[in-house]
Amino acid sequence: MARIQAAASAGESLLVDSLLSNLMPRHHAVPSRPVRLRAHQEEALAAIVRGLTPRPGQLAPGGLRVTVQMATGTGKSYVGAFAAQRLAPRGVVLVVVPTLNLLTQMIGSWRVAGRSGEMRAVCSLVQDELPSGVLASTNGLVVGSWISEARKGRRPLTLFATYASVNAVAEACYYWPKTQGEVLAPLDLMVCDEAHRSSGSVEKRWTVVHDQAEIPAARRCYMTATPRIWAPPGKALKASAGREGAYQPLPEELAVSMDDVRVFGPQVFSMGLAEAVEKSLLAPFEVVVLELRDPRSDPGKAEVQPVPWGAGVGEAVDGSEDEVPAGQLAAMQAGLLKVAAERGLERTITFHNRTLEARYFSETLNQTAERLHGQDPEKYPEEVWAQWLSGEHGMEFREEVIGEFGLAEEDDGLAYRVISQCKILGEGVDIPNADSVLILGRGSMVDIVQAVGRALRIKPGEKKTASLIVPVFLRSGEKPGNILESDSYGPLVKVLTALRSHDERMVEALAVPQKSGQRTTGRSAEAAYAPGEGHGGSGVGAGGAGAGGAGAFTLPVRFESDPGDDVLALFIASRVLKSETQLWREAIGHVRNWYKEHGHLDVPYAVLVGEMGNYPLGRWLSDRRVENAAGELATWRMAQLDGFGMIWSVSDARFEAGLSWALVWAKDHGGSLAAPARASVGGYSIGTWLAELRAAAQVPDGEAGALAAGRRRLLEEIDPWWCPVWPVTWQRAYAAARSWWLESDGHVDWAQLPEATVFEGEQLGRWVQAQRAGHPGLEAEQQELLAAIGIDADPELVAAKAAAEAKPKVSQTDRFQQGITALRLFVEREQHAGVRRPHKEPLETITTGPGGEASVELVEFPLGVWLNNSKARRAKLTPDQLAQLAAHGIEWAVAAG
Repeated sequence: MARIQAAASAGESLLVDSLLSNLMPRHHAVPSRPVRLRAHQEEALAAIVRGLTPRPGQLAPGGLRVTVQMATGTGKSYVGAFAAQRLAPRGVVLVVVPTLNLLTQMIGSWRVAGRSGEMRAVCSLVQDELPSGVLASTNGLVVGSWISEARKGRRPLTLFATYASVNAVAEACYYWPKTQGEVLAPLDLMVCDEAHRSSGSVEKRWTVVHDQAEIPAARRCYMTATPRIWAPPGKALKASAGREGAYQPLPEELAVSMDDVRVFGPQVFSMGLAEAVEKSLLAPFEVVVLELRDPRSDPGKAEVQPVPWGAGVGEAVDGSEDEVPAGQLAAMQAGLLKVAAERGLERTITFHNRTLEARYFSETLNQTAERLHGQDPEKYPEEVWAQWLSGEHGMEFREEVIGEFGLAEEDDGLAYRVISQCKILGEGVDIPNADSVLILGRGSMVDIVQAVGRALRIKPGEKKTASLIVPVFLRSGEKPGNILESDSYGPLVKVLTALRSHDERMVEALAVPQKSGQRTTGRSAEAAYAPGEGHGGSGVGAGGAGAGGAGAFTLPVRFESDPGDDVLALFIASRVLKSETQLWREAIGHVRNWYKEHGHLDVPYAVLVGEMGNYPLGRWLSDRRVENAAGELATWRMAQLDGFGMIWSVSDARFEAGLSWALVWAKDHGGSLAAPARASVGGYSIGTWLAELRAAAQVPDGEAGALAAGRRRLLEEIDPWWCPVWPVTWQRAYAAARSWWLESDGHVDWAQLPEATVFEGEQLGRWVQAQRAGHPGLEAEQQELLAAIGIDADPELVAAKAAAEAKPKVSQTDRFQQGITALRLFVEREQHAGVRRPHKEPLETITTGPGGEASVELVEFPLGVWLNNSKARRAKLTPDQLAQLAAHGIEWAVAAG
């Protein structure tokens, strides 16, 4: 596992170079970006860049690592591509995905997102199967040559590999030094998509992506929708607990976990399903339970149709694979067509564990459709579009089938379409317009989680609700809706457990008993959310906040015979989760212990208690405040907490929530609360919250809307300068300068700091120069703050600033003529007028001193910016000015004139 230890010292040096290289300014062409990130993607991107940018003096021998959780269908691919452009615009980037289908799709997404440079595939695909211009190889020396040539030419290179083929990159890192005598520099960035697939034992081949000795990388970004995949109670995976070489033994209820920060780094951004639905990033969805009669125990309930092909066609030589549960499949077909007719479904994907079942389901579906049409021609169509896919089908055929699946009724007269597939439409693969899936609830939890993720990718704005259709087969004598006594609802348990992997709180909220008849369809006006908190809904299903606490989506679970909210809650608690009553008893035990020791329940949000020091008592109490504010906490539970002096104020709870997020923000920003107005953290609008409090702080004490002294004190305990008399933008830049100074152990020569230095999103170099030049005009307290970190006035800069302010201002007419002169010089030299925005043209200008004496001064005229500004205000330019621009080859001036 440590093939390049002989080159360790050289490798560490290269790693540091790779990490720091992007701190220096670069002048290179940036491709146009037709994709514009949405707000949640911008927040995720900022978190990635912050987490993967080294602090001054920081060394990370294992490379910097972060994890990002984004709900399926919310644009992880684009975020990864933009992160690569931000962190490694001229570097070598490796993108790892689980399947070949996703690999080709990812190449297209990164191109659309504006990733420049060469793209190469490390996989088994042949040239005809790859996007144009992409070469492929799994030969380690070929891969090594790609990396080496890109490094020497300082050209961006993006490698796309599957987890199964990524070992070729490790071989390149190992064999290239041996054969070429050259150690390959670490990758600038590795992006692991669907990163939960790399979780598990180090003996698992795919975990090579984590190993810095095998594949050195300056940065790793792990992206997934499901950092945890839960196993149903009673079926949990226990084998890994004692497995030698496991990164971290998994709790028995987890099948997959990315909790180990040593491997996956900290989770810097999280957005669950409920939050994505609440923010209209995903369409709402529901679980529809098909309660069918098992034809094996009730043979007369479902018509058994013959297998439409002869023996010997199946996968097994002895013909055993020809045996399909024909009666069950026929019952599922009838149930699916009934649900499709009642809910107006148009496109369904059915997930099967065996290719034979997928083929059978597809090729006999129209027999069932004809039978139902004969019984009720008004309700059921006579014919539906049906196809099946498996791994045996080639890429071209798959694309053809998926294309036909996306057609509309007016194209071929068929209103309903069904694709039956076996392990081919996996993670991240885009299929147009699927509005439902049918999940059998058999197979591994990883497979079921993938199937659930497929249905959730329906886009919002289509005025549809995605349906997760779950067939269950009731035995003889069992009644629909009898979910507590029947064992036949196991498939529903698996699907709800899979949904829990996508969003824990959304499913866990289903276990909270609701008041009879109450329905929650959106955010409660009284709810206040703190980090990790949520708000439970009610009705047929209940909703919860996604990770980050910003969602209030209600998850409906539909039955043929509604069992009732309380029964569903008990079913979720006892069959999907640990017993909810047991959880309450455990929490009350911690409450009692805290009260006995402290005499109150004023528990800070972040406090952890218990023998292991891992029970989040503060967060649990905050959750109960939110439930009480929304009227969702049982009376007896409220009374039990009142016995310990529970604090219930909704206003206080809301302020507590904001204060908790303020602590999170301050921790990530050097103790400062100088957040921009649009800033958010974990989905919480911390910038807006702070701006409102700053406005309240300006209201005189005693007047309506004034900030309470106690709240002001709590904010000042976090940051004494949270509400300065000077602009908050100044305070934000100061916080960045202070962080730089602290992380440099107070040894900073501010005079030597390059003007182009950028740190924590602030133009630190320019800001420091401005403070040293404008020092006399600052408030006394600002000067004291600067002095505390060693920034003082620079006499030369102060004098230069004063001289510049004393200069007569250049009129707009003179400024335009300066621009024309600079443009003429550029065109004469370059023989074209294609001026890039950053370009500055050397230009001699004549200035007049105080005594009337003239002098010639050489300046860098911002020609590119001037042309951009002139284009923006071309409607205000005179015909003569437009003519001068047109005469020098400016095309937009010709059109405007």
